[in-house]
Amino acid sequence: MYRSTLTGLPLMVRGERDTLRGRTWIFDGHGGAAAKDAYGTTETYERVNPAKPTTETLQELAGTYTSDEAEATMTAAVEQGVLVLKRRPDAVVTLMPLYADAFSAGQLGTVIFRRDGSGRAIAFSVVQDRVWDLRFERK
Repeated sequence: MYRSTLTGLPLMVRGERDTLRGRTWIFDGHGGAAAKDAYGTTETYERVNPAKPTTETLQELAGTYTSDEAEATMTAAVEQGVLVLKRRPDAVVTLMPLYADAFSAGQLGTVIFRRDGSGRAIAFSVVQDRVWDLRFERK
């Protein structure tokens, strides 16, 4: 598994052509990779381990997060050992672990929790096709 150093989006490289998305890839042998498209645009990646978070680790992410830009508030909670995002009135999005602090959120995209220097979760970012860092700050 690799993640984009620009967006944080994960990419599983399994040897299938579709995974490589028609780009030319260079792997540096030290966990880094670069992908160049037909227009000469290069995106860098770094190797990451798939996450298997414990309930305790997930509980560290629980809390209320708001985004002035999205004019929305979401609550992260652990339910039956799974991290979910809740939004009023009754929307619940199940977060599936990708790599450390990053989760697949279905149609919402990828959710990446941000921590401060002491390791406390202080925000999360939503990343989608054209959205790279829609930030929700922890209250």
